[in-house]
Amino acid sequence: MNPSITIGFTSHRIESLPFARRLMEQYDVIILEEAPNRMFTDMLDIKISINDYIREESMEFPEFSRRYYTLLRKFYREGKQILLVEPYMEQLMQIYEMFNDGKKPSDVIHIPVMSEVYDAERKATAALLHFYESFLKNPFLEVVDAVKRFARADAERFRLRDTMRAEAIAKVLTDNRVYVEAGAIHIYLVKVLQDIVKRRYQIRTEYLLTPLFKKLAGKSEVLVPSDLLTIHYILHKKNNEEFETLQAARSLIYIKLLQKEEMIPSKSEKAPHVKDRITVNDLVHELTLAQCEELYRKIRFQGRRQALETFKVFRQRVPLTNL
Repeated sequence: MNPSITIGFTSHRIESLPFARRLMEQYDVIILEEAPNRMFTDMLDIKISINDYIREESMEFPEFSRRYYTLLRKFYREGKQILLVEPYMEQLMQIYEMFNDGKKPSDVIHIPVMSEVYDAERKATAALLHFYESFLKNPFLEVVDAVKRFARADAERFRLRDTMRAEAIAKVLTDNRVYVEAGAIHIYLVKVLQDIVKRRYQIRTEYLLTPLFKKLAGKSEVLVPSDLLTIHYILHKKNNEEFETLQAARSLIYIKLLQKEEMIPSKSEKAPHVKDRITVNDLVHELTLAQCEELYRKIRFQGRRQALETFKVFRQRVPLTNL
């Protein structure tokens, strides 16, 4: 029987950790979606504290990271091999270091792999800045176009990132059972890795939050508007202007209503982020383009709490049959 690879699609949310633990404990090798880092091994070896590592790396979700690295330390003590494989981010960090040392873009573009990363990052960053500028001053439909422009650039960045990572993972594979951590939208990783390893390995996928989605929403996955749009571009699907415009418009409303701060599960609420994702997605998933525009004008510069109140008033005014 061929050795197995499981790609675990996950998110940096605390409610994903019980599912990650149950999967990881079945494998000999755990490959994380992180660039190589000398401090990481020191953290696993307890040469530096988890808290110091989190502070040094400026983790976006510190409580998740604290619990996650505690779990990884346990697996490391048990003899599991833990690898950091994320060549795109590794190259990007090297580019930043070169710039800090006084190098210029002209020095980067002559280095083959690095130039690909630089070009993808440059395009995505330019598209993101264009979105921010549009958000501040442009009419709704121009902002929607800016969302689509960024999603296209982001999709190409995902394709390159997943291709590079699949190639790097293939080089470290052995006959051991391997678990590969991946962000939920890194679907292209599966295709590329399958193409590389052919039939030498059995590849399966696990969506770690599926049990929660099934319990709370009756679905195996809850794809929000921005995910639907980016995946559409990642897979190079046929142009569908109406679909793309609507998902971009809905994403503008979704992001205003979503809780972005890290939430800690409790006895009364065991999956706060998943529940919030489902709730907000349900609020926006049937909005028409015209309704998105009306809401956007009202909540554009509002904070989340005020935007939710505005949305409640909107729902009361608009017949439910239209939502």
